[in-house]
Amino acid sequence: MKLPAPSSNPRYAEFRAVLAAHPEWLGQWNGCFFRFQTIQFPSAKDILSGAGAKQRGGRWNPPGLAAVYGSTTDTAALEEAKANDRYYGIETKTPRLVVAIQAKVAHMLDLTSPAIRRQLGITLAELAGEDWRKLLQSGHESLSQAIGRAAASTGAAGVLVRSAAVRQARNVIIFPPLGGSDRLSIMEGESLTRLPKATKT
Repeated sequence: MKLPAPSSNPRYAEFRAVLAAHPEWLGQWNGCFFRFQTIQFPSAKDILSGAGAKQRGGRWNPPGLAAVYGSTTDTAALEEAKANDRYYGIETKTPRLVVAIQAKVAHMLDLTSPAIRRQLGITLAELAGEDWRKLLQSGHESLSQAIGRAAASTGAAGVLVRSAAVRQARNVIIFPPLGGSDRLSIMEGESLTRLPKATKT
């Protein structure tokens, strides 16, 4: 279901001003991250578009901002995928597949850095204690969504964050479309071209 853009978080302008004043915080990140994906839209183009998150919103993006979510380990990615089920008290039984995405991004904001969080005036406890889903349903932008939107608006191609589902794990959020030399590619992605035929049998 497509949700309308929520009302802006009161701290959005503050976050944007701090991030705009510190372009040096945006650094190169090369690595692999994982996501669990439904088989409804199995093409590499769909997976890397961020269209689903753009329509529904997510922890680090309000509706209207495209985002590709993943985790730096496959086990963390599974727990993140299950977190939504646990929140709503449901058990998803539809097939899913895990994909590994190789990223080369020049302007990544590392929010796992305590120094950056301090200068933004946010804490891990504050972010963890926020019910972003409830806020979104009531038409309000969460702190984390405001930070993600501020980061994207000041040139960040994505953010690195602590996982809310797995202690010490890291999540990767990329804001497409990417520019310049930035690259996202699904490892062994050519195998996905066979999935549409398989799902129709």
